[in-house]
Amino acid sequence: MKRVLCILGLAGSIASAAPLPLDLPRLNGEGQVSLNSFKHRPVVLNFWASNCVPCVAELPLLNAQAARQRHTAVIGIAVDERQAALGFLQQHPASYTQAHAVPPASLLMGRFGNQISGLPYTVILNAEHEVCTRRLGRIDASWLARAVASCT
Repeated sequence: MKRVLCILGLAGSIASAAPLPLDLPRLNGEGQVSLNSFKHRPVVLNFWASNCVPCVAELPLLNAQAARQRHTAVIGIAVDERQAALGFLQQHPASYTQAHAVPPASLLMGRFGNQISGLPYTVILNAEHEVCTRRLGRIDASWLARAVASCT
């Protein structure tokens, strides 16, 4: 019985009751990234930092996701200093939208369910921009494919 309660508790913590707003400056400093720009589209949010080794491993998966499924938006959210993040992307290019979390980034990550500010952190929003699922730690192709499919 305890096992069932734990699973139910986890399921309840995954879905959010209402769409979460997101308006952040673009990492390159040119304008804003807003969820309103992706109306009626599922969105993959990936929180990362330039000093995060698993974040490097995720980049090819997220680039492939952005190229493969144009109906699903992918947004990278850098949670460190702008210059460090830009330098990181010069070495490890990303083909999808990049935003910059305004400090303190922990508040933004907390709004999306990451209370410990661990990285990398990936959140899948459904087409209504409600949290569908999330994962703290490195994602792999299998998890990403299943998560996106279950949220679209």
